Amino acid sequence: MKKYSYFLPQFYPTPENNKHWGKNFTDWVNVNNARPLFKDHQQKYQPGELLGQYDLSDPQKLEKVINYSNEINLDGLIYWHYWFGNNFNTLEKVQEEHLRNKKIKQNFCFAWANGDWTKSWKGDDQTTIFKQVYSKESAISHFKYIKQFFQDKRYIRFNGNVLFQVNNVISREVLNHMKILDELTKKELGIRMHFIVPQHNLKFSLDNFICSFSSYPPGEIYSPLVSYKLQRVLKILKIQKIPVRISKKSYLRSFKRFTIKNPDTVPCLLSGWDNTPRYSYNGVVIEATISELLKEQISIINKYSKKHNFILIKAFNEWAEGNILEPHYINQLFYEPGKELEKLIG
Repeated sequence: MKKYSYFLPQFYPTPENNKHWGKNFTDWVNVNNARPLFKDHQQKYQPGELLGQYDLSDPQKLEKVINYSNEINLDGLIYWHYWFGNNFNTLEKVQEEHLRNKKIKQNFCFAWANGDWTKSWKGDDQTTIFKQVYSKESAISHFKYIKQFFQDKRYIRFNGNVLFQVNNVISREVLNHMKILDELTKKELGIRMHFIVPQHNLKFSLDNFICSFSSYPPGEIYSPLVSYKLQRVLKILKIQKIPVRISKKSYLRSFKRFTIKNPDTVPCLLSGWDNTPRYSYNGVVIEATISELLKEQISIINKYSKKHNFILIKAFNEWAEGNILEPHYINQLFYEPGKELEKLIG
């Protein structure tokens, strides 16, 4: 069973982030500003000395980070891919450097985060930074860009077809975009696209596509919980001031129910969750160590899920959301979740 983990490229400054979030903004800013918000809140997360607070625009640093993903036996990285239409994309340096540097042995594919960017990180989901635009011309340009990656031998394939996640299949415009990408891949490369589609945002039938449906934690897991719903109401009424807290037991119980109900869905394991570095008191915290969470989820999917060719792990380096496989410290205690994952799955 292959192990693919999501990789966030937002660890180098970009003109767009400088404009909207401040000069030299990266996700390290959120990490460094984090602080405990309630008793026994495990913040802040800090990287271990091996990788440190890296700048992914530095080719040597990037190569070192990717090599670490090889060391913990990940079979590939899934780069968050941002294509907004009208030939505009951002945070593209990581995937382009991976393509350029043939010394990097790790495999990779894309997860297209096809949605509007807003200032929701600061509690403002009304201000749009980048609007997701769809058109035939945009889809053609998109294919011309990703074609070079598809042709690389390290790009992940499944049954001979290139693996490509589309996060939000929520409109016919998205379907048309996917159709054009698939048709051009077949026409120019002689293969198809194998889409990964998180089922939580799937609004249409995909009978004409080759695809796998995946889970996408944690929202789909904790949102049915009574404790979560109650805390959200208390937050809206301004009675509860602290972030929403989900116990390990509640989360895993809901994860088990979800897995039993959806055995054919490709599992996505969550390597922890605490997004308070981004959302502060409006965030959600799952109160469990990364090691505990991974171990219990693996046990559940081994028992209740269909055997899949690959699983997904969210995430390799989502530092400001507390899902991390890289070595790190919390309150001066050292953790190596990637090494532990290697032992658990092999």
